[in-house]
Amino acid sequence: MDVVPDDLTELVHRAARATAPHVADLANVRRRARARRRRRAAATAAGLAVLVALTGGAVPLLAGDDRAAAPVSAPSPPPTGAGPTTPAPPPAPAQRLFIAGGGGSSKPLRGGPEIGLVGGAADEVVADGSVVRHRVPAGWESNVALPDGRLVGLKLTDLMPGVQRRDGPNVAGLSIKLMLLDTDGRIQRSREVRVKGQGLELVGADERYAYLVRDNVGLVAHELATGREETLIRASKVRAEVLFGTVDVAAGLVVTATSGPSMERCQVDVLRLADGRRQSRLEVKGDCAQSIRLSPNGRLVAIPYGRPSGRHQWEYRMAILDTTSGQRLADQFIGTASVVYGLVVSGTWGAAWADDTTVRVVWAQLPQPARKVYSVSELARVVTVSAQ
Repeated sequence: MDVVPDDLTELVHRAARATAPHVADLANVRRRARARRRRRAAATAAGLAVLVALTGGAVPLLAGDDRAAAPVSAPSPPPTGAGPTTPAPPPAPAQRLFIAGGGGSSKPLRGGPEIGLVGGAADEVVADGSVVRHRVPAGWESNVALPDGRLVGLKLTDLMPGVQRRDGPNVAGLSIKLMLLDTDGRIQRSREVRVKGQGLELVGADERYAYLVRDNVGLVAHELATGREETLIRASKVRAEVLFGTVDVAAGLVVTATSGPSMERCQVDVLRLADGRRQSRLEVKGDCAQSIRLSPNGRLVAIPYGRPSGRHQWEYRMAILDTTSGQRLADQFIGTASVVYGLVVSGTWGAAWADDTTVRVVWAQLPQPARKVYSVSELARVVTVSAQ
């Protein structure tokens, strides 16, 4: 493996953990389309892995059952005592766990296959550990799962394919529709939500509203049934970088996360959805990683973060903090990522609360040596972390 200079390593770490730019960037549409094509090819060539959460770690299992069927034995006489009971299915988790999108790939300088790691558009790790790939429209982004099985997301469409244009929020020929899908993937609602010249992000949803961050407007509640929007937190009250750092909305709270330029501090602000006032400011010593989640009752927040661990390595941990007092109730090691041909895409790929005190997080990292572009679902494992 080529030795990667320290300054390049730092730049790669920044790129790997950076939050996604505004989705109204046509270049991002094309990059995501290429990633989707690679993801489909990788998923076709390799078996889909699923994960079973264990305390402090997990082991991968095969998705689907390719084992030979057990031989059928002759029926035995009914037992005289009580017969065996069928194990109860695992309880449904409080929040649905989806594998995050994004990722990247690279080609070695000395030749060889393209390698990388890419997430899924709508891959859900269900309660029994299996992975369900939901049917979603092409161009699906920013997936948010509702408890009743429906999905809310943004569908991006290039209306001028093949035409070169200037990138940015003002790009011509880009459609962004907010969609609500039923449990079978059928479209229940579809509405154009893009305003030209305005950055846009989907940051959360519930049975009634989708929560959008609109540049120069703020955090708005978009009513799914009617399309009516109400501004909850105005951009004039909160810095734009804070609003566009919104990572979760739940239980009447908004969580935003920012990392300093040194990547040594992850600052998490907990805001009240009703008025935008800050309830608390939390901090962990490391760089914010994706998959920060509020507990269903809003009492706790799970914060994955990374920090240097030896030469060209990055250690990831999960902290659980009280959203009011800031008390740290857990701080658990998740995994270690390495720079592979100048590429760091290992890390946390989604988190969700099983109940009010236990969170599940998806971890995936490139094998060494890496030989192709992998789907996260091939390599991932689920780690559980509980508040003490």
